[in-house]
Amino acid sequence: MSSAQFKKFSLVKPAEIEWRSGLPYSLEFNDVYFSIHGAVEESTHVFIEGNQLTNDWNTNPEKDFTIAELGFGSGLNFLNTMFHWLEHRSKLKKNYQHINYLAIEKRPFTKNDLIKVSKIWPQFSYISERLIRDYPSQTYGRHQLVYPDWNLTLTLMWMPLEDALNDLIQESTSQKSKAKIDHWFLDGFTPQKNTSMWEEKNALKIAKLSNVGTRLATYSVAGAVKRPLIEAGFKIIKCKGFAKKREMLTAVLLGKIQKEEVPKFVNIKYEKPWFNISNNKKNKTSKPSIAIIGSGIAGCTTAYTLSNKGFNCDIYESNSQIAMGASGAAAGIFHPQLSSDMNLSSQFNWLAYLSLLRFLSSLTTQERDSLIINQGVLRFLENRQSKQQLIDLSMKLNLTHWIKDDFSISGKYNLINERQIYFPHSAALDIPTLCQLYLDKIEKHSFNLYTDSTISNLVRENNLWQVHFNNDKKHYQHVVFCGGANSQLLNRFNIMETHTTRGQTCQINSSALGKAIIQTLSEQIYLVPQKNTSKQHLNQQTNQFQIGASFERLEHSAKLDSFELKGESQKDILTKSYKLLKELSISSFRKSEIEQTPLNGTVGYRLHSNDRLPLVGPAIDKDSLETTFSNFGQKRILRDSLSTYNQSGLWVNTAYGSHGLLYSLLSSQHLSSLMSNSISPLESKVSNILHPARSLIKRLNQPSDDLNQH
Repeated sequence: MSSAQFKKFSLVKPAEIEWRSGLPYSLEFNDVYFSIHGAVEESTHVFIEGNQLTNDWNTNPEKDFTIAELGFGSGLNFLNTMFHWLEHRSKLKKNYQHINYLAIEKRPFTKNDLIKVSKIWPQFSYISERLIRDYPSQTYGRHQLVYPDWNLTLTLMWMPLEDALNDLIQESTSQKSKAKIDHWFLDGFTPQKNTSMWEEKNALKIAKLSNVGTRLATYSVAGAVKRPLIEAGFKIIKCKGFAKKREMLTAVLLGKIQKEEVPKFVNIKYEKPWFNISNNKKNKTSKPSIAIIGSGIAGCTTAYTLSNKGFNCDIYESNSQIAMGASGAAAGIFHPQLSSDMNLSSQFNWLAYLSLLRFLSSLTTQERDSLIINQGVLRFLENRQSKQQLIDLSMKLNLTHWIKDDFSISGKYNLINERQIYFPHSAALDIPTLCQLYLDKIEKHSFNLYTDSTISNLVRENNLWQVHFNNDKKHYQHVVFCGGANSQLLNRFNIMETHTTRGQTCQINSSALGKAIIQTLSEQIYLVPQKNTSKQHLNQQTNQFQIGASFERLEHSAKLDSFELKGESQKDILTKSYKLLKELSISSFRKSEIEQTPLNGTVGYRLHSNDRLPLVGPAIDKDSLETTFSNFGQKRILRDSLSTYNQSGLWVNTAYGSHGLLYSLLSSQHLSSLMSNSISPLESKVSNILHPARSLIKRLNQPSDDLNQH
């Protein structure tokens, strides 16, 4: 087991803070985060006015802006910037503009310290309350917080600066139209105390991530700061400093200076050119039109996240209503799937978990009540060793808020088991209700839903996609495939190396279980106490339970049009339930009663990839990939031969398998960032494990003899 990923995680630790006279003091850098005298005014003078932010916003009313801060710290600059941004937005007749605020921080505040420091600035309380509500774990990676009503996306990059800049460069290299940084806030501790931030090589990387005309501001005028910026192509402008500080520094990028010699051949050890994609830039004055195929959890979430980016969407569903396929189960549960080495798959799972929790926390009480069937999930791992590994991981990464060793409710019951773990914030959700909730949050004029509409063909015509359906056709700039296992369009989108499983659930009524179980249980199967919906009995004991789901792998030739319940499938589900309940000493149905239980439940077909991760990104150009990268591990590839390897305007967001509830929101946010050329919520290494070309590239890297066997 490789520990490289876990070592990377150890680079990020919460800031060591000592509170002195009510102010946070960094023990690591031996310095205060800000002065008690005029901290907000200094932030305004140096970063808001130094970058001419409000002037640029007013001058370019149709433009999205990306701001990058080196050193998030207490969050003061973010809070102050948002204060000015919201004041600016209130004066606009049309809210086209969007702010992408990017912050890089290796030593993030803990949530408790953030709460404490926010009280110093009550004028920002309506902003800091949301930040505190959604504040992520202090773990390595990108954590993206989305606020549609503010036209704001905050991406917190908890990692060393070098890692963050390299990751952003890799992202922009694979997608040439990716948005560049418009304004930089350089606000780390002084060069004498934080040398790594002010290293000369970072200035070149900042320039590489910037547009000509990008502005930069910092309080420091040290030669170690100025010289690298000048060499990178910035024009330095000294300005009056704040209060007793005589000077500060602003800069404008006049032109990029290329100091790096580009190698003739591609170094595949460090480069991933097969992920290069072409894309059209979004026109703010005319919203791009998008066709979304499928209205399950993937389709509805995709429509929601794209609408937050300013797109218009038409959703096509072959059934008579939404969420009738694999998303039609009455209950779905979610919790993170973590490994002890925190590999890339675990990182995606963890970020997906936090993303879904943030969305749930943003809902009204009424919305949450309609959606959440049961709060908290008791997960039973394979053995005691697996449990201990997860407990050790949660302790090392400070995840004990989300992952608990035990579970008990006073006066109710106390389930103790040597392989049990408790996720207090996980839940069982009503998936069809969630799908409808996503659509309800989209402005009505921004999407259309076409039910009973089967897409028969896609034709490229004049840089648009012609979508044929029900003897009609419409044109779109983009088409996103969010369909499932029974779609006839899998080959059209080059969805490769997938398989299908049949999932059946069972619904039972048991007063014995109603007395013993109030919490969702999850092992090979899940057992969910259903919510009592009658007003007079709300939150009281329920005897209704959903048990699921079977996992029956199907042959490619199998027909997927039968939704009849099978006795053998229900028997398998109930037998596994019986074994778990017996282990927990919970009185339930007798084993002899299993075959006598009436058939009652749901059936769905799930599309899986071979590695069980979703397929999210551009639809691949298979012929181009195979031509350029066949046996690429055994040959040298000329850089001049590189191209882009997607079908322009075609995208996929599918193959969630049995984890659609957990994966859908983060996957859709990532896809939306690709389509809008904005900052992704996933660092490049994590996004690459979702790329639809990944399995083909792995196969193309095999020797010719192995390829011929496929």
